[in-house]
Amino acid sequence: MKIHYRTYLELPAPRAQVEDLLSDPTLWPDVPGGWEASGTFWRYGADLYRVDVRIDNAEGVLRWEAAPITGHGPRARMTITLYDAVIATNLDLSIVIDTPGIAWPWRQWQITRAIRERVEAYRATLATELRRQHMPASVPTLAISVTGAVEDEDEDEDDGLLLFASNTTPTQAALIAKLRERYPQTVRHFLAMGAIDHLERVSRLETGWGQIMRDAYDPQIHQVVAGGAQPTDLGRVVFGEGSSIPKTAHFDLIYAGGGLGLLHAAVMAVCYGRRVMVFDRSEVGYAHREWNISRTELALLVETGVVSWEELDAVVMREYRDGLVRFHSWSNSDVPSTDLWLPEVLNVALDAGALLRLMRRKLEQAGGTILNGRIFRAVHAHTDSAQGVEVELLDLDGVAEHYHARLLLDGMGSTSPLALLRHAGRPFAGVCPTVGTVARGFAQGDGPQEYDPTLGDILVSIADSQSGEQMMWEGFPGRDDELTVYLFYYSAIHRNSTREYSMLDLFEQYFTLLPTYKRPGPDFHHVKPVYGYIPARHSLRPVEAPLLRGVLPVGDSAAQQSPLTFCGFGSHVRNLRRTTGLLDYALRHNLLDPQQLAPINAFQSNVSLNWIFSRFMEPWSKADDVNRLQNIFMRVLHEMGVAKATRFFQDRMRWVDYHPMLLGMLWYNPAILLAAWKVLGVKGITQWMGDYVRFSQSAATAALARVAGQGVEQALTGTAERFAPTLGLRLRASYAEWRSMGWV
Repeated sequence: MKIHYRTYLELPAPRAQVEDLLSDPTLWPDVPGGWEASGTFWRYGADLYRVDVRIDNAEGVLRWEAAPITGHGPRARMTITLYDAVIATNLDLSIVIDTPGIAWPWRQWQITRAIRERVEAYRATLATELRRQHMPASVPTLAISVTGAVEDEDEDEDDGLLLFASNTTPTQAALIAKLRERYPQTVRHFLAMGAIDHLERVSRLETGWGQIMRDAYDPQIHQVVAGGAQPTDLGRVVFGEGSSIPKTAHFDLIYAGGGLGLLHAAVMAVCYGRRVMVFDRSEVGYAHREWNISRTELALLVETGVVSWEELDAVVMREYRDGLVRFHSWSNSDVPSTDLWLPEVLNVALDAGALLRLMRRKLEQAGGTILNGRIFRAVHAHTDSAQGVEVELLDLDGVAEHYHARLLLDGMGSTSPLALLRHAGRPFAGVCPTVGTVARGFAQGDGPQEYDPTLGDILVSIADSQSGEQMMWEGFPGRDDELTVYLFYYSAIHRNSTREYSMLDLFEQYFTLLPTYKRPGPDFHHVKPVYGYIPARHSLRPVEAPLLRGVLPVGDSAAQQSPLTFCGFGSHVRNLRRTTGLLDYALRHNLLDPQQLAPINAFQSNVSLNWIFSRFMEPWSKADDVNRLQNIFMRVLHEMGVAKATRFFQDRMRWVDYHPMLLGMLWYNPAILLAAWKVLGVKGITQWMGDYVRFSQSAATAALARVAGQGVEQALTGTAERFAPTLGLRLRASYAEWRSMGWV
C-alpha cells in the first residue's frame, strides 16, 4: 500500500540557516526513527537501506529517499520545498511511503498518525536547534562618558551613532548601551530619527505590559473614603508651586491621560460647558501613533459640535480612493488569494498630533485646564458620590499635588493602573502588539511592493507565519510622499501565560521585514516611530468588571475596541457623541454611583460577537492556517458585496449580515468546524453561543425600537428622565448603542 502525507510547517530561522542545518549529512538517515548505522548503509528492522539526500539550494528543494537493498521493506520518499519568509522559513513537506501489504484503512490511519507525530517531534527538535544558533548579531560596545555622550568604538559603522545629541541624558545613554547589542537595527534607526525619547517610552511601555502579564496591580491607587474622612484634606484643592490655576477652581471632570481622553474632554468642555482638567505624565496631546478612519466615521466627530470640517482640513493628511484587504497564498496552496477592495474603510489619514493639538486648543479656549508632566499617584473617592473624588499627582520634582472633581476619567491607555485594579490584574483576552514608522522615499508605482498615494492597505499579509506569528501589515499614505506603516500580529492571552510580547523584538523584525512589504527608493528614510499595545477583552456584557467608585474608563483603558480591527481610535470616535451625551446626563442628574455610570461605555453587541474572528488570526497548526482560512473568508465577503463587507469592517454588522458569513464559510470550507473545535475548545464555543444569543436579543429589541419610531423613543426617555432618571440613562444608552451600530 502507498501512504501519502503532506503538511506545511515553519522553522524559526532565515532560509540560509535552515539550509545549512538541513545540509548536515548526519541529520537525515534517522528521520523516520528506529534506524541504525551499518557502515555506509542504514539498517531498519531486518533490511539494509541506501539513504540518498539531494539538496538543490537554487530551487530550495530537498529530496530524501530510502530504498531497501535487501529484503522487501518499505520504500520512503520525502520532498521538502523551502519558502523564504526572511526571519523564518516555511516548509512544504511531502512524504510517500510504499510498503508491502493490503491497504487496510485502519493500517493507513495508524501509519499516517505515526508519521504526523514523528514529523512534529522532529520539527520541534530542529526549531530548538535553530533558536539556539540564531543569536543576536554582535555589535561594538558603547562607552558612556560622564557627560552622557556615547561613543562608538567602531567609527566606520555609522556616523550617526558616533555621538548622540548634546542633550542626551545619562539615563538615555545607559538605555541605548543596554539595548544596542540585542536590538542593533532598532537602536540605529531610532537614533537616526532623533527618537531617543520614543525609545524610552517603548521600553517603559514594554515593562508595563510585562507587569500586566504577571497580573501585577497596585490596590493602593484607589481608596474609598467613608463619611467625612479627609486623609489629605479631601475637598481642598492643593496646587503645586507656581501653578496658575485659581485657588477657587473646582472641576467637574479630571481626565488622566492626554491621548484619546483629550477628545472626550474637549467635547465635555466645549459642547457641554463642563469644568475640565486634563493631565499627562508627558505632554497633553502628544501622539505616538498615527490614525486613519473613514469620512463617515469622522463626520460623527463633527456632529458633536466640537470641530468643523474646515478645521479638520488641516488635520486630514490624505484621503485615498481605495483600501485593500489581502492575504498571502503560497504557490502550492489549494486556496487562491482573493483581494477585497473597500473604498470607505480607514481611507482618511489623520495627523494624530495635529488633531490632538486642535482639541487641546479647543479645550483651553473653553476654559479647560492642562497640566503637563504630572504622574498619577492615587484617587480617593467618597462613599457619597456627590462629594466627588480627590486625585493625587506628582510633578516632575516628586512634589505631591491634590485636585478635586466630581469624577475622574481614566484615559491612561491599555496599561492604566486603574484598569488593572478594576480587573484585579486579570490579563486581556487578546492583544495586538503594533510597531511601525512614518517613512518617506518608498519606490513609487502600482505594484504590490510600491507606494501608490491613492491606495491604502487595511490588512495585508505577505508571507505565512513568521516566528510563530502571522505578521500583518497596514499602510496608509500621508502628506507628500509619507507612508505610515504598521506591523502587528494577533494573539490570544491565556491565564498564567509566561509568554512575552516584546515591542522591541517586534521593532527589530519590522526593520528587517519592511523591504519585503514596500521597496525603499534611493531617498528612503524613517521620519518617526509609531507603536502601542492594542488590547481587547472578550466583553460578554457592557461592563465586564464593576467600575471603581468615582472613576469612569474612556478610550483604550476600557478595552472595548473591535477585537478584529483593534481600532481604539475608530471605536472612540464612533461612540464619542454617545459617551459624552450620556455622561452629561449623568452629571445633570447626579448619577455618579458605579452602577449608575455603568451604561456609559462604547460597548457594541455586534463587536462583542466579532472576537471569534480574531481567534482565527493566529496559527493553530500549520504555517498557512491564517492565510488559507482568511482567503476563504475574503471570498465570502467579496461575494456578499462591498456594502456588507464595509459594515463588517466598520463595526456596523447587522444580524442579517452575520449568517451569510457563517454559511459561506461552511460551504467553502466544512473543515472550519474541526478548526473551531481545536482553536476555541468547549469553553470558547460556549462563549460564542452565549454571545450569539445576546446579539440576537439586541437585534430583535433594536428592530422593535426602529419600528416604533422616534416618537416612542422621545416619549419613553422623556418620561423616564422625569420620574426615574436612572432608568432614563439606561434607555438612552440602549438607543445610543443601536445608533452607533447603525441599527436604528
